[in-house]
Amino acid sequence: MFDYRQYTADQFALDISFRKWVLKNSPEDVAFWENWLSQNPDKALSIQRAKQIVLAFKNAQEQINDDEIAEAIAKIVNIAEQRKIKKVHFINSILFKRIGLAASILLICLVGFVVFDKLAERVTPTYSNSVARVAQQTTFIEVKNTSSKSQLITLSDGSSVVLQPNSKISYPEKFTGQTREVVLSGEAFFEIAKNPNKPFLVYANEVVAKVLGTSFTIKAFEEDKQVQVFVKSGRVSVFSQKNASFVNQQHSKVLSGLLILPNQQATFIRPKWQFKKAELTVPQIVALPIIQRQSFVFKNEPIVDVFSILENSYGIEIVYDKTLMASCQLTAELGDEPLLEKINLICKVLEAKYEMKEGKIFIEGKGCN
Repeated sequence: MFDYRQYTADQFALDISFRKWVLKNSPEDVAFWENWLSQNPDKALSIQRAKQIVLAFKNAQEQINDDEIAEAIAKIVNIAEQRKIKKVHFINSILFKRIGLAASILLICLVGFVVFDKLAERVTPTYSNSVARVAQQTTFIEVKNTSSKSQLITLSDGSSVVLQPNSKISYPEKFTGQTREVVLSGEAFFEIAKNPNKPFLVYANEVVAKVLGTSFTIKAFEEDKQVQVFVKSGRVSVFSQKNASFVNQQHSKVLSGLLILPNQQATFIRPKWQFKKAELTVPQIVALPIIQRQSFVFKNEPIVDVFSILENSYGIEIVYDKTLMASCQLTAELGDEPLLEKINLICKVLEAKYEMKEGKIFIEGKGCN
């Protein structure tokens, strides 16, 4: 009996009995694995990820057509000819009619590798399998915005995420380890709390955006053919999950990959696995969410107007005594700080205090003379 306790998600996915369970091909295997999982609940995350791997490859395999198989065979024929393997004949361009034993073994192995490569190309990093992979060591919280308005999310490090309608994000209750990682499907604006020693990574379809502390928007709906990253402030590094140096880029404290600067955007063409970088034009900027366009630079601005701008930008209600603070003004340049940092700075100027509860920000102060 195999010691499945020691298996990783990838090893589960390669196990024949496990695959039969996932694909419901064997009642015996279904009974065995359901019983095993009930006795080993701590392996649930690894099992979930392994299931997603098996199903992803199954879906990819179903999409490979005869033309692609023929293309794979043609490549093998070319290799066989170069190696002077003779007597290779095909039935209907697919099946072998006669072939020497050595050539058969070589040909079958090579076909396997080519078809496997084609499957690997089709296994796109999706929201669900990214969550399963990133969340192996901890439990992730998922938030879906099913409303028609943006939704503010505050992460454990103080970072702000403004989640747009029809979008969802998964993140840990508390960031642990050497990186801060979240998974996005849809569109969101990020204001990342600065921490040079702990890079922040956003997984969005095939793309990873990496920052140390900045503000930017990612648009990555699963049905779209592009993933777009718009930078408001700071610098954002973007790279694909298929990049050969993916692991090193994840954990390095240096921003590598394609570097995006303020008022620039990176567009990832999904079918081609290619990045393009461009300057943001005025029409593109206007099309972005209001928070991406807002400067948050105030000069003798009535505090009532300041709070109104913050409410409209972040989609959150700020509760305070308007009469008491009617004469208060603010002169400040608030950049890419997360929302609560902005509120904290404002409260210091007003000699006030704030509290966030029930999805609202409550501010109490003595007003201004």
